Amino acid sequence: MAPTPTRPLATLFARLVFFGALGATWYLGSEAKRGISGREEAATRELDCPVQFRRLGPEAGFAFTHEAPRLDPRLDPVLPQIAGTGAAVSAVDADQDGALDLYATTGGDGKPNALFVRRGERFEEVAEEAGLAQLNRAGEFASHGSVWADLDHDGDQDVVVYGWGRQRLLRNDGELRFTEVSAEAGLDLWMNAVGAVLFDANADGWLDLLLLGYYREDTNLWELETTRILHEDQEFAMNGGRNRFFAGGPGLTFTERTEESGLAGNRWSYAAAAADLDADGDQDLYIANDYGTEEVWRNDGTGRFELWPDLGLDAESKSGMCVALGDATNSGRLAAYVTNITEPGFLQQGNNLRDLRLADQGLQTNRANAISANCGWAWGADWGDLDCDGLLDLVVVNGFRSANPKKEYWYQMGKLAGGVGGLLEDATHWAPFEDMSLSGYQQSAVLLNRGRWSFADVSPSSGIDDRHDGRAVILADLWDDGLLDVVVANQNGPLVVYRNESPAGAHWIGFDLRGTSSNPDGIGAEVLVRFGGETQLQVVTAGHGFSSQTDPRIHVGLGERTVAEEVVIRWPSGVEQTLTNLPAGVYHKVEEPES
Repeated sequence: MAPTPTRPLATLFARLVFFGALGATWYLGSEAKRGISGREEAATRELDCPVQFRRLGPEAGFAFTHEAPRLDPRLDPVLPQIAGTGAAVSAVDADQDGALDLYATTGGDGKPNALFVRRGERFEEVAEEAGLAQLNRAGEFASHGSVWADLDHDGDQDVVVYGWGRQRLLRNDGELRFTEVSAEAGLDLWMNAVGAVLFDANADGWLDLLLLGYYREDTNLWELETTRILHEDQEFAMNGGRNRFFAGGPGLTFTERTEESGLAGNRWSYAAAAADLDADGDQDLYIANDYGTEEVWRNDGTGRFELWPDLGLDAESKSGMCVALGDATNSGRLAAYVTNITEPGFLQQGNNLRDLRLADQGLQTNRANAISANCGWAWGADWGDLDCDGLLDLVVVNGFRSANPKKEYWYQMGKLAGGVGGLLEDATHWAPFEDMSLSGYQQSAVLLNRGRWSFADVSPSSGIDDRHDGRAVILADLWDDGLLDVVVANQNGPLVVYRNESPAGAHWIGFDLRGTSSNPDGIGAEVLVRFGGETQLQVVTAGHGFSSQTDPRIHVGLGERTVAEEVVIRWPSGVEQTLTNLPAGVYHKVEEPES
């Protein structure tokens, strides 16, 4: 176990006052009140909501429920805390027919993951026939998510399914048939992963893989050697699982380069996103850590990373769970949205919205306000222009555990929160959850971008009204109609799909990239779109938000404009391509030109 870091006395004193030896609670100021009332006021103002969603179910082919795994019996009293993640969803064209499909994971022992393939207006679940269903086995593997890409450059999408236990790599053999090749690929390894990112760290055209460790990799959650498996500190924990980096190469092979990359660490990493954050031409990493600070890892261009110091990311982040990158103000520059916890009367951390100016002397400013900061116990988030007005909106999913609505676990949580070291770390010291809730029954947040870092919460009037325990969320154009639909994966709950049925009127444009010198999916490519005096930057990603992979295509709302005057694509290879006067209402297929 890593030593407990020294904390400033003022911080320690504040925490002890806040929680108290008896778990007393102290309402944390008027900001939390303003956050909740701000959401209610926004809903009142937005009675004529510009976005409308309809929840789909079995009639559209969607029937799937996540289940958590059963672990070592000694963990049963606190299983909601230990096994609080695993519901995940990814958007992918698994059968290469040009239509998006969905892959959802569960962690229940022997329970099948699901692959929903679009067949016209409906979706058909085909994971069993495809060889992607039966991956969860007690003592061996519990799925936590997937990342997809054409890893062997043969024209179809392969998949890494990550989780607790032995990681999985499945090769796409075409015609919806997948074969596990974990061992021969170099990924048959044990770790307790909760997130992953595919990106090209050294611009050689082959995608590399970062796996995010949560529990230590020497921990077998089904057969424990010790119950001292939890965090040693609520804000500065350094005893989590190791992140591991694998360099990809020809023949669907991965070689571990964790130490050489500089990315080995022992924080409790939950999420990461890759993009050129400092505008020097290579892919950097933004990592959100539970029980600790956010981190930016700067790439030197060869796939070696260095932690960027003194960015001020530790000031407002204590429970980072999601990293979603988006151009929030049409500045041609990415912002990072990182979720945390807000529970009025108990804990006020707030989500962070980082205005990243890393190419400008390494500056960042937190632009989160009452509405964007205080969504609840927030998990996944994704950016997308829901109403096609030219500004990227946000959807955030919330809630930890919904059980008995009359009983809350916050009192029991408070009694432990002031402790450090063995008191926190040993699961047997935690009070049993029994039938208690913990920030349960929280609604997903739909935040419409009003410009200049301002958002309006239209959740109640948009039709997105679920109160399950959200984990992953993606915005994806599932029916290729130019409207972004919303998919939510819920912990111990259903996969929820909302179809966007917003009124027609605004225009949009899309881009489906194909790399040549770069990786075939163009992962890491920057797309800068200029329209009507606006400039919006988007990046192709493979691993984004929390335990999710969003629509691999670029979708840009144009408002009243019918043409994108200029589109500049910066490919991972370094090639820059400029297109002009492209018409709206089409997903333009763009192939990387020769360098």
